[in-house]
Amino acid sequence: MQHEEIKRLIANSSTVKLLRAKRAPLIITFLYKAFKARNQIVIPAYELMNQLAEFLENLDDRDILDLQDSDTLKLARHYVDVWCSEDNRYLRRYPDEQGEPMTELTTNTEKAFQWIESLQKREFVGTESRFLNIYRQLRDLIDNTAADPKTRIKELERRRKAINQEIKRIKKEGVVSTYNDTQIKERFFNITRTARELISDFKEVETNFKDISLNIYRQQTRQGMNKGQILGYALDATEELKTSDQGKSFYAFWQFLIADNKQDELMELIESTYDILRKRDIVIADNFLRKIKLFLHNAGQKVIDSNHLLAEKLSRILAERNILERRRAREIINEIKNLASRKMNQFQGRRVFLEIDGLPEFDLSLDRPLGRKPQVANFKNQPTEVGSTQLEKAELEVLFDQFEMDKQVLESKIADLLQAQNQVSLGEVLKIYPIENGLEEIITYISIASKSNIHQIESTKREEIAWKLEETGQHKTIMLPKVVFLRNDEIINSGS
Repeated sequence: MQHEEIKRLIANSSTVKLLRAKRAPLIITFLYKAFKARNQIVIPAYELMNQLAEFLENLDDRDILDLQDSDTLKLARHYVDVWCSEDNRYLRRYPDEQGEPMTELTTNTEKAFQWIESLQKREFVGTESRFLNIYRQLRDLIDNTAADPKTRIKELERRRKAINQEIKRIKKEGVVSTYNDTQIKERFFNITRTARELISDFKEVETNFKDISLNIYRQQTRQGMNKGQILGYALDATEELKTSDQGKSFYAFWQFLIADNKQDELMELIESTYDILRKRDIVIADNFLRKIKLFLHNAGQKVIDSNHLLAEKLSRILAERNILERRRAREIINEIKNLASRKMNQFQGRRVFLEIDGLPEFDLSLDRPLGRKPQVANFKNQPTEVGSTQLEKAELEVLFDQFEMDKQVLESKIADLLQAQNQVSLGEVLKIYPIENGLEEIITYISIASKSNIHQIESTKREEIAWKLEETGQHKTIMLPKVVFLRNDEIINSGS
């Protein structure tokens, strides 16, 4: 790090500003209790103000408060506004889908918490597990980057030899080497701390998506920016974020988290860990890991929602530009009408607006000359009768065979399958409920997935959909992105 870079960071960083603030102990203490101690990611603004008012009411050192006002709720509202301001950015305030203001911690405040926690004296410092973790990661890095087959085979044979020796020793001695209580506590605390840091790190990815949205707002207000330029900027910025190291890592984690087998394996490992602590009589009051899947899903879902919000913003911009263009056209037409109406009856006598040299010539291309007999079409096989009144054998059903896809019927089919499992693909749905209405039914399934915040369309994977036409017996196939329907109450049930 260079001198100028350090100088710029200290001058502009909201994290440093928070730590140097006059009321830094008050701000950090309250926000940590409200969010981190209760494992809250988002809190309604009115609820946060009420909590802050109660916190200020019970505060012993009231001399640090700026406003000498007995109304603590008014003071709390003032503080929240200051913390959410552009100058501080300790909190982020935004409206939810119902328009209610919500608050959440920013990346700057998360970093301040991590720094404060690093200064606290811990019960004990686990050096052994950290060193072994570094050793394992270095070994994993080398083993999984060596492209030489001989090197890889040599390493696998070394592991196999070590495993065989361990098996022989256990069979001979009948004793298994295990961690002692100190080693178990040390590793448990390291896992918990890493898990908390992981949730805090999601703020970085979420902030990047929000920065793109903010830049879109700025691009929209610039003169001379058309829809194509705004859309191109958004797509390029989003693609750059997704292809970055941070984006690739996040989306790989998200695919891991939503996989059923990985979720079940994670929860089994966590429950086994707490079971070991119980059997060893190791008292751990922290149950954070028991709800880690819920916390990870909520934090990750906010990143996904930021991406969806970005897409929704683009749609509004495109629609808004069309509305503005139509409105401007109407305004111009009204101005022309207004000018024309004011000029009415202002011209006296005959006025010449246009002069043509020579006589006018008219060419009516579609006009039939007068007096010419109309032509009558002759057919070689002239029908002998106009029609038949015998309608018994007529297939009139086709005139009434008009249908409209009932989306609720398809949604009920999906819900029935999701009662027994956490997720189901479109191909699996169609195996149980075959296609009856052709391509329109498939499009309706895709529409259900695309308009939902839960279901997913995996553009990187493909799935072949096949069906049979009842009229002709012909088989049809189509290759589509993989559509996965997820159960809505999956995370809630698992968290409870």
